[in-house]
Amino acid sequence: MEFNELKMIWDSQNQEPLYALNEGALQRVVQRRNDERARALSRCYTTEITVGLICGFAMLGCAGLLAIADPASLASWSLIRSSEVTWEIPALLGAAAIWFYYGAYMYLARKRQQRRLETFDSSLRGDLDRALSETDFQLMMARNTVWRGLVPVWLAAALWVAALFHLEVAPVWAYLLLGVIALIAFVREVGGRNRSITDRFEPRRRELEALRAKLADAQR
Repeated sequence: MEFNELKMIWDSQNQEPLYALNEGALQRVVQRRNDERARALSRCYTTEITVGLICGFAMLGCAGLLAIADPASLASWSLIRSSEVTWEIPALLGAAAIWFYYGAYMYLARKRQQRRLETFDSSLRGDLDRALSETDFQLMMARNTVWRGLVPVWLAAALWVAALFHLEVAPVWAYLLLGVIALIAFVREVGGRNRSITDRFEPRRRELEALRAKLADAQR
C-alpha cells in the first residue's frame, strides 16, 4: 500500500474536519491496490503450482520408464551408460511425491487465504482489513515456505540428480556444476524472501496499521 498516495488524499481535506475526508477516494485507492496484488499473487501461485505439477509428473515419468525397461533395453539407450537400476525408482517416486506435495501446499494455502478474504466487508475499513490479511499471509508464506517448500523441493532435486549420477547420464563435473547452481539458487531464494519480509511486507503492514488507526481516531 502506497501510504504516501493515501496521505495526499487525506491532506487534501485540510479545510475540513479529519473525518470529512474523501472516504470514497481512499477506498478506491485501497481497492485498486488490493486488486493489483491479488492478480500478482494469482500469477505467482499459478506458476508455483504449475512447476510443482510439471516436475512431479516428470519424476513420475522417469520412474515409470525405468520400471518398465529391462536391463538390455536400458543398455541400448545412448544417454544411460549404467543399466543397473536399484534404488533409483524409489528415489524418483519420492521426488515426484515431494513435488506434488509442494504444488498441493501452495494451492491449499492460497485457497484458505482466498476464503478468509471473502469474510471482509465491502467498505474502507473492510478493504483495509483485507489488505492487512493479505500482507499477513505473504509474511507467513515468506517465513514458512523455506522449510515447508524450498527445503523439500531442494531434497527432491537432490534425489533426481543422485539417480542421474548413478545411471551415469552425464560426466561427474556436470553433477558438481548442478549442485553448485542448486545451492546458489537456494541461498539466493532464501535471501530474497528474507529481504521481502524486511523491505516490503513489514513496512507495508506498518503503513496499513497506521492508516487503520487514523480512521479509528477519526470515527471517535
